[in-house]
Amino acid sequence: MNKIIAIITFIAVAANISAQPRDQMDGDRWERFRSEKVAFLSTNLELTPAEAQKFWPVYNQLEKERWELHKMRREVEENVQEAEENISDQRIRQLTRDFTETMKKEADMVSNYNEKLLEILPPKKVLKLYKAENEFKMYMIKKFRDKRRSEE
Repeated sequence: MNKIIAIITFIAVAANISAQPRDQMDGDRWERFRSEKVAFLSTNLELTPAEAQKFWPVYNQLEKERWELHKMRREVEENVQEAEENISDQRIRQLTRDFTETMKKEADMVSNYNEKLLEILPPKKVLKLYKAENEFKMYMIKKFRDKRRSEE
């Protein structure tokens, strides 16, 4: 049983790593991050082999789409930050619409994937996923801050 979970986890990590863009992090850092996240989620979700087999491909696609929308939103946010107050009202309207549209796309995507995840996992595990993602994010922020402090 443990071997099956380990194999599925390895496949999920490999698929996830190859599916993710590397323009923000070098390959080694990105791989370590993804591996750590997969291990963290695997531990917290306690997926059965059958659940893991269905879950990881869907989650990997969610992460890929989430990353693409995040990049798009960052571009829009940069445009908003760089905008001068003396630009035309028409340009300001367009910037605000672009900004809210990216947020709407992100919300729609999360909502769609929530339904897909509920088809794969029991509702309690979907809730555990959201909690685990947040815990992992907080863990990584703390790890990053601790590393920066130790380098100072």
